[in-house]
Amino acid sequence: MTKTVVIQSFHAEPRPAVITLCIQTVFTWAKQNRYDYKFFGDEVIGILPENLRINCFGRWPMMMDLVRLLLIRKLLDQCADRVIWFDADVLIFAPQLFSVDESIPLLVGREIWVSRTKKQTWKTRRHVHNAVLSFKNETPVLDFLIYASERIVKRLISRPSPQVLGPKLFSHLHNLVDFPVLETAGMVSPYVMADLLLGDGPALTCHLRAQKESMLAANLSHSLVGQTYDETPVTQQLLFQTAETLMKKFSKSGLNTR
Repeated sequence: MTKTVVIQSFHAEPRPAVITLCIQTVFTWAKQNRYDYKFFGDEVIGILPENLRINCFGRWPMMMDLVRLLLIRKLLDQCADRVIWFDADVLIFAPQLFSVDESIPLLVGREIWVSRTKKQTWKTRRHVHNAVLSFKNETPVLDFLIYASERIVKRLISRPSPQVLGPKLFSHLHNLVDFPVLETAGMVSPYVMADLLLGDGPALTCHLRAQKESMLAANLSHSLVGQTYDETPVTQQLLFQTAETLMKKFSKSGLNTR
């Protein structure tokens, strides 16, 4: 039987309410599936060598993008056959339907970003994200990602984009090698959240048409709080209400394609 360990980390205390809710859904899902569960706080940054921490120019998201890879490698070496990482702002809102295929050595999440065009229509950009990752020992990709991430950090001479080791790196590589994607582990952009709260809307329709499978877990992109996209302010309240809506309306069916 494959031993699976589910891991998460969050560094801020007290936790925002939406983060507490998201973490609870992942913990509950892990226990329902009889997976081991480990949560890490600030101490997890200690796995990152000091020279790499310095070269990240204080970019916490960058540091955590590399930390998760190093942590996954450590657990695979020590005690696990498979490690699944969830960002702390990932909500599993359809836990009875959501699963991660243990026969596949590597899985990444699906990012569909919906934004308004200059002509006031809506468009989608399909990428992948590292908010949900599943690795088994037999994949050669994990060690390459660690190597590539460390090389990128060592070569930095100025403050980079915070996503350079996350969605940007994963999406560039995915475009070349076509990673296996866990389509049910998606994300929702701000205007899609606003449409969800209204019950429907053009951004939501645009998103659903771009899905290949129903979404069962969503990255709520907590790092966007305090910013505005397509005239939609991203607030703690918006994220929490989105989480509540997904759990209330879509726990039995998932967020279906159109």
